[in-house]
Amino acid sequence: MLEVNLLLTGGWVIAHERPGEVLENAAIAILNDKIVDIGPADEVRARVTSQRVIDCAGKAILPGFVDCHVHTCQQLARGLADDVPVSEWLARIVPFESEMDEEDVNVSVKAACIEMIKSGTTGFMEACANAQYIDAAAQAMEVSGLRANLTRSTMDLQQVDYTVPESLLMKTDQQLTDTKAMIRQWNGAGNGRLSAWCGWRHKYDTSDELMVAIVKLAREYGVGLHGHLSTRHFGELQDLDRLGVLGPEFLLAHAIRYTAHELDLIAHYDIKIDHNPGASMHGAYGSSVAGKFPEMLEKGICVGLGCDAAASGNFLDMTQAVRMAASLHKEVRQDATVISAKQALYMGTTNGARACQWKDVGILAVGMKADIIVMNVMQPHLLPIHDLISNIVYCAMGSDVVTTIVDGRILMEDRHVLAFDETRIMAEVMERADRTKARWEARTRRQ
Repeated sequence: MLEVNLLLTGGWVIAHERPGEVLENAAIAILNDKIVDIGPADEVRARVTSQRVIDCAGKAILPGFVDCHVHTCQQLARGLADDVPVSEWLARIVPFESEMDEEDVNVSVKAACIEMIKSGTTGFMEACANAQYIDAAAQAMEVSGLRANLTRSTMDLQQVDYTVPESLLMKTDQQLTDTKAMIRQWNGAGNGRLSAWCGWRHKYDTSDELMVAIVKLAREYGVGLHGHLSTRHFGELQDLDRLGVLGPEFLLAHAIRYTAHELDLIAHYDIKIDHNPGASMHGAYGSSVAGKFPEMLEKGICVGLGCDAAASGNFLDMTQAVRMAASLHKEVRQDATVISAKQALYMGTTNGARACQWKDVGILAVGMKADIIVMNVMQPHLLPIHDLISNIVYCAMGSDVVTTIVDGRILMEDRHVLAFDETRIMAEVMERADRTKARWEARTRRQ
């Protein structure tokens, strides 16, 4: 009989190994960081002995959500740029980020990680952490216990419709030097939970020289590439193709405005896509009217989901992103069959893991990493259960998640986060947000 560390038993298991399959009264056995058994609860209990057993009766056990694009360094800016055009949003939030000090960044990232842990996210793609204090961001990610890909805010061109603070603009050589240092220090940290990727902020604030160099650097180190692309402008992917840099390492954020030819390029190069429906609805980016996400799925393109930031989508709850992905395009297309509940949940878990290059995450199966969440479904807004996946996609909330596990380690149990003193961090968020806002407002008055 196999001795394991943890046994989750008696719940519905959504494995995703065969999309849409739900195992009733099932169990998952975890040894160290991996799933070693899965199946009917009675059969698994007969094969293993466990140091710890969690009764999951009345609960759903599913892969943790993967957020494919989140700005953890914008957590202190929530509410500072609502109901404004995207150019005004950038004019507020980018300078706000430049006013953050090292401890502000560390606290911001910790707060973002707490929000993700409490809503069932087990892994995330950092959108572009504050380049001045990348170590402070990485340290918070490592302590959180979450799985993460780290990138730094990389740009070298001043903008016309808003002013990028000079502290955030660096020449190509400096960007490459600092990115190399980040990769060498953080790629593989946290027992392999952390990876360090190359990236860029936006195509329009990154020169061709820097873009080519950052892609070359990523391939030299064998890491991925992530940045914003085609949020506001058509033709940005065509520009990258002209530079000869496209490849399967790319994970493109927002990814809204593409021609038919560019969709073919995405499919051809096996480029991964991040869809942020909440941020688009908040900032009027146009993902539902201009975006081609249903068409991408039909072409077999890997489309994951993201929340973006506390200052844009205004939440880091992937249950909301999944529900929006399954609903938004139905409304705009006037077609209730577009992006099914099963597809949307797959996008928020399995596709997200693939987009982040995590080959052993996103599916609950023997040999896979134990990145798992447990959701309480015995609640009025989730009953009755005729179709568990539909209920989770269309009815569930992040607060329904009661247990979050990454690499076999419990990060939250019974809604209590174990890695951080949540009360203390929230108090620091309020204090540091006020201080940063005061510095930001003083800068604005001087300009």
